[in-house]
Amino acid sequence: MFSARRLALASLPLACFALACLSPGCESTDSPGYEHLGGAPIATRSIALKEPPPLPPPVTRSDPPPPVRTQSLRLRPGSLINVRVAQSSALSGQSRIGSDGQIYVPFVGRVPAAGRTPKELGRDLETILDKRGYVRAPQVDVSLVESSEKVYLLGRVNQPGAYSLPVGRRLRLSHAIAMSGGLYSGPGPPPDPSSIRLIRETDGKRKTYRLSFVEITVNGRLDLDVELVPGDVIWVPQQQNLFVFGSVLRPGGFPLREGSRLGVEEVLALAGGFDKNASRERVLLVRRLRTGVRTYRLPSDPVRRARVELTAGDTIVVPARGLRRVFVLGAVGKQGGIPLDEDDLTVTKALALAGGLNRIAADNSVKLIRRGPDGKKRIYPVPVGRIIEEGLIEKDPVLEPGDIIFVPESFL
Repeated sequence: MFSARRLALASLPLACFALACLSPGCESTDSPGYEHLGGAPIATRSIALKEPPPLPPPVTRSDPPPPVRTQSLRLRPGSLINVRVAQSSALSGQSRIGSDGQIYVPFVGRVPAAGRTPKELGRDLETILDKRGYVRAPQVDVSLVESSEKVYLLGRVNQPGAYSLPVGRRLRLSHAIAMSGGLYSGPGPPPDPSSIRLIRETDGKRKTYRLSFVEITVNGRLDLDVELVPGDVIWVPQQQNLFVFGSVLRPGGFPLREGSRLGVEEVLALAGGFDKNASRERVLLVRRLRTGVRTYRLPSDPVRRARVELTAGDTIVVPARGLRRVFVLGAVGKQGGIPLDEDDLTVTKALALAGGLNRIAADNSVKLIRRGPDGKKRIYPVPVGRIIEEGLIEKDPVLEPGDIIFVPESFL
């Protein structure tokens, strides 16, 4: 639910929002050691951007869950069964086990069924019919028509939902995906079949397993086509994007499978390559890590730059040479470059031009990345929430060409 302050921000014409810290260890804007730039308190410490370290080896999948132990079939509430009395069609028919665990049998009444196997229930009915004298030497066959046990498919499949386990045969991961209409093929982000999640509860504990449908279908790893058990949840995620913004011919997002690796030159080729105004010596990489978000400088030497690998979630920013532009990245409506066509374009105005923040944006600190006179990058926290809420216009920095505004995410 949105806070009152966020609702107030959303109603302003220049709806700009306060967001979480760009990196761990950010100091409060009330701390000593800050000076004023464009009216906003900013850190005076300099941060020299480093080249990105190598990516860790990709994790393709986790170990599959242990094999399912074969158990005797027990009837449950909600199961549909068929009762056939050989000597009487009037006593035969289908019946669904009620929430109280019982079924209704004509001329007999309600009979406990949940927890029994079909064979055990058949014997119970034979005893009842024999004692009441309805049928001499009754022969009763009970079979399960429809199980009440279900598995659940979520995410990028064509028909997500709950599916009953089939009667009399095993249900595997590939079968469940087929039952849901297959992997999603409509508009929007494509599915990532290489990183399917299986959530299973065993002995009261829930555990998540990562499975690759590509390994099963393309590489023939049938041992990974695991058997499903009641209550299993299958989640098929969408492919994540790798973003390229700035002076390239086709800026935007490019979907990648989880764990994929692409060289910088390959990514730039996807974006159509540099345009004629690109500053090739000042290309930046914004990378999301478990410890936060980091900004790196890519090598200016093309040979060294080609050795850098990128992955899903990375953002490449290619500044323009001689053009006045600022960049807005992160949890906003529309990431990318914004022309600096007015002398008093501030952080809050730029965020408004970027469509405001999205639903998972933090709400109390934006980060402004700027190259100083010494050529080094500096990170300045900007308290956008306070600027809007308290009317602190004097603390809203006026932007300069090449500035980067970063809006982190927050799930709190």
